[in-house]
Amino acid sequence: MADRNLEKYRKRLLAQQARLLAQRERLHRRSPEEEAAGPLVGGEEGLSDDASSLMAEREKHEALHENLDMLLAQVSDALAKVDAGTYGLCDACGKPIADARLAALPFATLCIACQSRLERS
Repeated sequence: MADRNLEKYRKRLLAQQARLLAQRERLHRRSPEEEAAGPLVGGEEGLSDDASSLMAEREKHEALHENLDMLLAQVSDALAKVDAGTYGLCDACGKPIADARLAALPFATLCIACQSRLERS
């Protein structure tokens, strides 16, 4: 991939990384209700509606946090590939990943053909 394209993708990846880090930071800030409630104790049986709602909200936040961490790892891996000069090459077949795919998903690791094979299997 040409150096100019690599720099364009590096900038896009860095911008995406900054957005994801900001989202993760916002997610880390807990609402005043959660701070006041403290940890939940005991099983789900007998929990009040408020406690059940709070538990569901905490589970949702945990899932969002895990998703953000996964996306951040993918962006970091893509940035490492930019630095190594291997960005834009399919991890499976070694062929170039189409620019349109990288424009849509800058941390893509597989070309369309290999991604399709993976999803079928």
